[in-house]
This record gives sequence, structure tokens and C-alpha cells, in this order.
Amino acid sequence: MTTTSGRPGGRGSGTVVAALFAAYLVLLVWLVLWKLQLPWEAFQVQRSLKLVPFVAAEGYGASAVREVAGNIVVFVPFGLGLALLRPDRGWWRVALAAASLSTILELAQFGLAVGRTDVTDVITNTAGAVTGVLLVRLLGRNPLAEAAGST
Repeated sequence: MTTTSGRPGGRGSGTVVAALFAAYLVLLVWLVLWKLQLPWEAFQVQRSLKLVPFVAAEGYGASAVREVAGNIVVFVPFGLGLALLRPDRGWWRVALAAASLSTILELAQFGLAVGRTDVTDVITNTAGAVTGVLLVRLLGRNPLAEAAGST
């Protein structure tokens, strides 16, 4: 994106990233709580709680590799978004935000009886967000931070 001054980035970049991040958060809630279906069409009462991560416990099977990988991938944009929008924040703050959001979503699943509440999900979601932060840092370029520094 180019600003009126001809420089990449600028105020518009932050707005676009913020709008994309907000849309991502809406889709994330829809995915976690209703598996991308309409809530009134997909509603099946399902309430379970698994407090031992990754392994089989209390009648629940071990976490499937596909589910673990999916949880990581789904939260990578969370880390990317926060790292782009708030480059001054440390990775641990993004991890804390991801763990908090993931915990809230897991508790909502339990409270609404719309899924399995699993500690593994909180751990893998947090790992995904940290991966997103690391990707931004490995690429070594944050156009939003550069634009803010040059204005």
C-alpha cells in the first residue's frame, strides 16, 4: 500500500490490518464455538472437560495430530495480527493474550455445551500465536512499525 507521500505503509495500513484482524476474530469465534455452521442449525448439546493435555484421560482419547496442528494453524493469524498492530509488545504478551482468549473460548464452549473443553487446545492455540509473532520477527519487516517511525 502506498500513501499520498509515496511511502509504503502509512496510517491506512494499520486500519486495513485492524479490519482484517477484527474479521479474523469474528471467524475464529464462529469456528471455535459453532464449527462454521449457523448456531441454530448446528446445535448439539455436547459438554465435556479434559484437563490432562495431549494424552488419553478420563474416557477421552489422546489428542489427534490433525487437531493439534489445526489448533496451531488457526491461531497463527492471531500472533501475526498482534505483532503487526502492536510491534512494541513482547512475544510473551501475545502469548498471554492468546492463552486468555483461548481459555475464554474453551469456557464458552463448556458453558454453551457446544464442544469439548480441552486444556490441549489452550496450549496449542497459544503456540500458534507465538508462531505468528516469530514469523513477523523472522521476516524482519513490519510495514506498520516502519511507517510509524517515519512519520
